Amino acid sequence: MTTWWHELSVRERVLILVAACLAALVIVSLGVLRPLDNWHDAALRKEQSARDGYELTLAAAALGGNGDGSSAAGRMQLRQAVITTASNWGVDLTRIGSENAQGQVEVQAAPMNGEALFSWIAQLEKQYGVTVAFADIANGQSGLITAHIIVFEQKS
Repeated sequence: MTTWWHELSVRERVLILVAACLAALVIVSLGVLRPLDNWHDAALRKEQSARDGYELTLAAAALGGNGDGSSAAGRMQLRQAVITTASNWGVDLTRIGSENAQGQVEVQAAPMNGEALFSWIAQLEKQYGVTVAFADIANGQSGLITAHIIVFEQKS
């Protein structure tokens, strides 16, 4: 290898060194800098998603009631209570499952205003003693939120 290097003219050596430096820059850029930048962007997206979730939780807590579910209306069947109150708040249910063995109902709703969603949930809690066991809620388009899955259960 050294004999080959010494047989090259000074001009050829300089061109090879410049090409090697450029190749090293490309490798560092593609192999180190871009993955770091992608990692940073993903972390920022996760942070924003967490902030959005926190704000949605705060909004839900502000609208939430302290219902005990002891009223006569609180004895209404869970699925029927979800359907009735959804129509009261203009929530368009795209899918509603039947009550499972754990006494839970899984619901999917069309994109809606966040205030309507949390008011609906607050009414369910206050009037019927229904709580949210699980929710997958995300920001949608045009300032609406999308409730991909909400699992309701009735307090005993």
